Amino acid sequence: MPHNHKENIAILLVEDDPGIGAFLQSAMNREPGYCLHWERTLKDAWKAYEKYQLQQGHCFALLLLDLGLPDGDGQSMIRRLRTQSGEQPLIVVISARGHEMDKVQALDEGADDYLTKPFTIGELFARLRAHLRKKPVGVLEDNPRCCVIGELEIDDPTHCVRKKGKVIDLTPKEYELLHLLAINQGRVLSYRVILTSIWGTHSMEQKHYVRLYIKRLREKIEDDPEAPQYLLTEKGFGYRLVDQ
Repeated sequence: MPHNHKENIAILLVEDDPGIGAFLQSAMNREPGYCLHWERTLKDAWKAYEKYQLQQGHCFALLLLDLGLPDGDGQSMIRRLRTQSGEQPLIVVISARGHEMDKVQALDEGADDYLTKPFTIGELFARLRAHLRKKPVGVLEDNPRCCVIGELEIDDPTHCVRKKGKVIDLTPKEYELLHLLAINQGRVLSYRVILTSIWGTHSMEQKHYVRLYIKRLREKIEDDPEAPQYLLTEKGFGYRLVDQ
């Protein structure tokens, strides 16, 4: 993945202590090259993580994760992330738990580093730079002007879709759905995710919206809508867009 704006390292901070959170947010804002998003609970962190991944088409570069959170242990987030396929963020634990067993467990679960509170901001930045040199993932970038999937070309600035060079006439909602699937190419998107992203949370029970628009898209982009090659159904769950 090309990184056009390497200065913008997207970081998700999960920290319930308002003092530490505000301190890190202030420090990151002063340091060129970092874009920090701060959440205080596991629930809100997961929402922010999934929303960012859907909107940007890739994950955060790095997760700064406290372990003792109001609604659970940060270890559960490490485990869940490391069982997912595809692109992965770096995970740096920041915790007051200083026992060797806590560190070993977090690292065994999949954390890349462990900083015991209190720590200096200089040490934190030094470790972040070292890790990001090894694995520069999830860097913020402009969405590519043109996404090519098989014979499909999706030009985001103009909302123009072509197949074999021929323009396909899509409604705004049809384009929005196709674009959402395209930036998450290969990933299965559930009905819930699609409905929330395209129609909003008030439409959570309207699965027929998704089915109708998928049907319309297939009629326009597939050679044979009854035997789709691009828009595949994951029965009972949702849909994904694949290269032929």
